[in-house]
Amino acid sequence: MNAAPPPDVVLLCADLILTSSVSGICQSAGVTNLCTSDTAAVLTLLEAEHRPRLLIDFSLPGLDIEDFAGRLPESVLKNAVAYGPHVHTAKIEAARRAGIGEVTSRGNFTARLQQYVLQTPSSS
Repeated sequence: MNAAPPPDVVLLCADLILTSSVSGICQSAGVTNLCTSDTAAVLTLLEAEHRPRLLIDFSLPGLDIEDFAGRLPESVLKNAVAYGPHVHTAKIEAARRAGIGEVTSRGNFTARLQQYVLQTPSSS
């Protein structure tokens, strides 16, 4: 029995509507994906030297974005996108301080969802 291929896109999020949208985009494009709210599962996946496109909801309950980002490989961190409510200014600044490649509002993220999901991470 063959193991499932590692995901090309990982969404760290608890919003079922958004996870469904991301999964649909990925399925239509033939891209593998993982949608989870489990930070430990994401970190375990990255330990295997896999470097997916990482999309992070910085308003995920219990998520310390700076601590989590500090555990990410540089190649994943610089290509990651963190998003959340535009009114969470402290979390926006924390995500920027953490070195996440792009930090944006949830509204912008959802408006450009297909672009964010299918953008190919840079290799440098």
